[in-house]
Amino acid sequence: MRHYVDTSAAAKLLVAETESDALAEFLDRALVDGDAVGSSLLLETELRRLGVRLAIPQERVTLVLERLELLMPDGDVFRTAGLLPGAELRSLDALHVAAALRWGADGVVTYDERQATAVRAVGLSVTTPA
Repeated sequence: MRHYVDTSAAAKLLVAETESDALAEFLDRALVDGDAVGSSLLLETELRRLGVRLAIPQERVTLVLERLELLMPDGDVFRTAGLLPGAELRSLDALHVAAALRWGADGVVTYDERQATAVRAVGLSVTTPA
């Protein structure tokens, strides 16, 4: 399995929320099982900005990022993101969906309902460990 992790999920690894423990356990289990766990390099920007906003040490952000395979988006990812269906789909969310497709993900780990709708629309599964 290839699990793509979006920002709404990865942020829960830095900020304690109700689902944080379940998410961490899910990702740990996936890695032990030999599954791929990744995201787009876009995630680095989003998590580092979250760290700056919430005064989370950048070392903690780095530790989260180091556990993931990070795809470098190319022009095709940006083009695909721009053409995805859904008038309510935001640009950065569209980039994550397009990156998940490019990376060959089987599903996306997300807690964002708009993102989940877009993920399902392109035929990928959605996982929300709780």
